[in-house]
Amino acid sequence: MTPANVFASPARQRMAILVASGGLWLLVEAAFNVIGPLWATRDLGLDNAGWAYLRSAAELGGFVSALGFGILSARIGTRRMSALTLAGAGVTLGALSLLGNAWLMAVLLMTLLGAFISATYVNFNVLTQRVSLRRQSLANSLYRAAGASAAIAGPALATQLAHAADGYRPVLMGAAVLLGIAGLLILRFAEPPEEARARTLREVLAGYRQAFTLQPLLALIAVSRAFGIAIAAVSAFAALRFTRELHMSETAFGALCSMIAIGNLCAVLCAGWLVDRLRPSRALAVAWLGCGLAAIVMGISDSVVAVTVAYALFVPIQATCSVPLSIWSSRVAREGAAQGPGDAAAFTIGKVFQSGTTMLVMALLGVLEPVLGMSTLMWCGGLLGMPLALIVLRMGAARGI
Repeated sequence: MTPANVFASPARQRMAILVASGGLWLLVEAAFNVIGPLWATRDLGLDNAGWAYLRSAAELGGFVSALGFGILSARIGTRRMSALTLAGAGVTLGALSLLGNAWLMAVLLMTLLGAFISATYVNFNVLTQRVSLRRQSLANSLYRAAGASAAIAGPALATQLAHAADGYRPVLMGAAVLLGIAGLLILRFAEPPEEARARTLREVLAGYRQAFTLQPLLALIAVSRAFGIAIAAVSAFAALRFTRELHMSETAFGALCSMIAIGNLCAVLCAGWLVDRLRPSRALAVAWLGCGLAAIVMGISDSVVAVTVAYALFVPIQATCSVPLSIWSSRVAREGAAQGPGDAAAFTIGKVFQSGTTMLVMALLGVLEPVLGMSTLMWCGGLLGMPLALIVLRMGAARGI
């Protein structure tokens, strides 16, 4: 079979473009998750709490802009909106690379970056559902597998480049260029005709009103946000826990993250298959239990080996959560007769709550970290999150999801 035949169908073409563009932007996202706290504490001279406040500012940007961006996306098309937010994120990263120790400007730029990144997540989630309705689980898994594959190289490459350049400026500039390329690629994504048509503002708002009245959707958002808050300390402080408390070098931590990303790739490739066999609620409950246990180990142990193993399990397990959550949200929206804009509305509303709660919890972590320490916040969060796995299992059983 020739390459032309492989991508002959519109669905396959959409998948190829989504994988290519998503792989590039998720490469940048994975690299920034690792180097972000290192850049803030090294180039900007901030402490651990200062990085948490910067993260809070980024989530503030997502919180205040998500609904507006979601409505605009429905008006001009998800494909065009994706290109705009990727370009905006690229420009913002380029501006961040030029900062010295300008704390206020860093806060403003991180707020803007959070707005663009939040919208990009929503847009790509929506486009993933539009690749193939018949193979929704496969589409979700392949998109996330592309990101997982890119993340294998991202952390190690970013930290090695920063080490060679003695700073993170060239890394951030390179990331900005990659985001621009991803934006150009996604412009070639041909949405299905029934999804691509421009909608009136009345239609868009009607879809959001439907989504806001879907009690099953709001319940899912509430329990998933509670779990996200519980384990937030791991994502916020993992890089600093390894490099500042366990005394691992920054380049070694970058290499570790790239190695972990191999397991991440395997996990997301299996996620669609697992969801199809266990159902979304069961798969999500198992994943949450695993994340909770890993977070507890990362907090209570001072052994580099134990914490490394726990982190190597936490990251792939957490990555699989997005597949059942996306499918569950999409099904609830469709069951609620929120057709077409319902998917976008469901994902946007979820992102509003995610950004808002993460903004608050990051600010809270900035206050608590100097008092309790990173390790205590990690194990307490893991312990608090585990009962939520049982709650989401009961919720799914009640709806047959």
